[in-house]
Amino acid sequence: MSSQETSIRSATEADRDLIFVLIERHRELSAHYDVAASVSAKLADGAEFAAADEISVERNLALTEHANVLIRSAPTTIAGAIALIRYVAGLREWELPDDDAWHRVFLVGLADAFDEIAMAKRPAR
Repeated sequence: MSSQETSIRSATEADRDLIFVLIERHRELSAHYDVAASVSAKLADGAEFAAADEISVERNLALTEHANVLIRSAPTTIAGAIALIRYVAGLREWELPDDDAWHRVFLVGLADAFDEIAMAKRPAR
């Protein structure tokens, strides 16, 4: 699939379910944090390390905040639910929320989302 086809497909999916936008934003924030942490890891203590570490902390906070949004977001399509499940299943520990009970919130939200999707697909009586 070409990058243009992928872009069109992604835009179409995002039009139907905003969970795709949230997943993509999480990917971006993960990449930004990963780069910042890699820079910090290469520096010795001192002013450069302190500046790089401050950037790492800021990016980690943004990632953690968005991870909390992501796991509380309800997909509105089956494709979105599948994408979210697969995406979260592949995350590394540092990409997940700090709350140890995040999985409970995530699973209840998914169950509710599936209920909503199923109700929307039922024919009106």
